Amino acid sequence: MNNNFNLTYIPKRPDKPRESGTTMMMDKGLSLRQIEDLIESSGDFFDIAKFGFGTAFVTKDLEEKIKLYQSAGIRPYFGGTLFELFIARNKFDDYRKLIDKFGLDLCEVSDGSIIIPHEQKLVYISKLAKDRTV
Repeated sequence: MNNNFNLTYIPKRPDKPRESGTTMMMDKGLSLRQIEDLIESSGDFFDIAKFGFGTAFVTKDLEEKIKLYQSAGIRPYFGGTLFELFIARNKFDDYRKLIDKFGLDLCEVSDGSIIIPHEQKLVYISKLAKDRTV
């Protein structure tokens, strides 16, 4: 991986797919064209794309965006706010089906917008961690 400056003592990052040193970027509503440009300009530098703040709920062309990230070796996932939207409506199983529908192998469990008792949060994490990274 190249950088634009002659700086010394910068450790070499492993090539993708990386097991360590992974970098996440947040998609706060990028268009397909913006994602294409981002991947072209700096896709080698990040490994994970998070659809933050529940943006997946209103994102146009969500399936195409996910496929675009995946085709570039970038693992997309839905942020915790979307998880909380499902939990607040007692729709945990529907959330799992949604993740499976889009072929996502990462997910986030959070309680930033709603109160989830710690023990219940651990149950959600345990169930989701059986077949994906939480």
